[in-house]
Amino acid sequence: MKSHTNNIIRAILFCSLWISTSCMDSWTEMNINPNQPSAVPATTIFGSGMTVMAGQLFGERIGIYYTGTWSGQLAAIGAGDYEFRVDINNGQWDNLYRAMAYFADARRTAFREGNTNLAAVALIMQAFTAHQVSDMWGDIPYTEAFRLQDEDILNPRFDTHKELYTQILAELEEAQAQLSESGPAIGVGDFLYAGDIMKWRKFANSIRLRVAMRMSLVEPAEAAQVLGQIFGNPSSFPIFETNADNAYLRWPGIATNNLEPWRARLGVPTNKQDQYRTNHDLIQPMSDLSDPRLPVYADPNQNGFFNGYRMGIGQTGFPLNNNQNVSHIGDRFGYDDRGFSPFMHAAQVWFIRAEALERGLITGGSAREAYEQGIRVSMQDNGISTEATNAYLQEPEVAWGSGASSNLEKIRLQNWIGLFKQSVEAWAEVRRTDVPRLENVTNDYAMSHNRPPFKMAYPANEIAFNENFPIDRVVEVDIFYGKQLWWDTREGVF
Repeated sequence: MKSHTNNIIRAILFCSLWISTSCMDSWTEMNINPNQPSAVPATTIFGSGMTVMAGQLFGERIGIYYTGTWSGQLAAIGAGDYEFRVDINNGQWDNLYRAMAYFADARRTAFREGNTNLAAVALIMQAFTAHQVSDMWGDIPYTEAFRLQDEDILNPRFDTHKELYTQILAELEEAQAQLSESGPAIGVGDFLYAGDIMKWRKFANSIRLRVAMRMSLVEPAEAAQVLGQIFGNPSSFPIFETNADNAYLRWPGIATNNLEPWRARLGVPTNKQDQYRTNHDLIQPMSDLSDPRLPVYADPNQNGFFNGYRMGIGQTGFPLNNNQNVSHIGDRFGYDDRGFSPFMHAAQVWFIRAEALERGLITGGSAREAYEQGIRVSMQDNGISTEATNAYLQEPEVAWGSGASSNLEKIRLQNWIGLFKQSVEAWAEVRRTDVPRLENVTNDYAMSHNRPPFKMAYPANEIAFNENFPIDRVVEVDIFYGKQLWWDTREGVF
């Protein structure tokens, strides 16, 4: 009963923060009393940042339409295009920077309140968000951002992608060291871990592993140092190991504004009609591998088989691309009022370990064991039985050392499959590894490009109003193409 009551209280607080965030401007205008100044608690500011970030990053446009499509996992049937709208692009950038500003403000306020634990988790979320933003846009304002109030910096300079990575790796290390289980409570704004300090430490160190692996093809020595430091010192640097550690924000689902964002767009599971469906580039390899996660990720079409939308020249005329033939997103991921937004999960950490061992970036373990454990953890997360998992591990193109694909390719493919619903991350991984090879580009771009987009287009407002916009080093072609991101080393892609 106590646990149930606490869950209800947290849900009410979640809703209150969401509503107060969305109505902040009008609330401020109506309720400022110059004779009685008020201060918002740091934990409230932190919770506001969490809901703004999750709602945008895991919402319809970024989470499903743009990066969902570009990752090769989702698609919008019908046009199946890469629509660009200036207003939406401005809004995406603005909301993610608003979230980071909340985290920066929460950190400053937490220090004033003497709450070092809250200050640390605010820095973790700021760094996490910055990493996601930079992996979409590349160079972004960061080290000089959020300093208008204290230092009067109105036009922050753009850090290079490499500078940003260096900065967030340092911030995450600092934050995890600052956390103490004997320190102050984080408060009601912690919608992710409800004040569990050890899980926050694991999250910070796991993000560092993700960042290090992302940069490992361009800065192998620096990446190896971070990977070795963390994997080699588990007592000092705890990391995700089981699904109990997963950084999943679970939505209350008790009001329209607090439904899980995919569910809010897609509708109810008893009447699936939405245009957002699954992609052929996800469905086909899962079908080929007899992957038991497939019926969790997607529904069979009206003819009883799984089929994803195929991109390419003439795609709107493909019979299998019509409304009745394309598989809908599965209930767990798209049609649960109280569903989850997955910031990161334990399976990816196992795959990072496997790749680091396979490539010789670290020593002291078995790449095969880490790879197989990554698959087991992903299967468990999706409710797959041990028996089905064991059978899957015997599939020729899954089993270690068998089939036509290399072990490294197997690691990378399984990591990508496991990232379903972490669309920004899945898109980043296919740009880093080219696994799987996403050669099916939407009809509008198929004549001039052989891969999905390289990056988001910079927002018009930032170009127009930030005097430090780096016009000299930004190369954008066909809106979403041009210069590849710093860590994207693929050759022959355009």
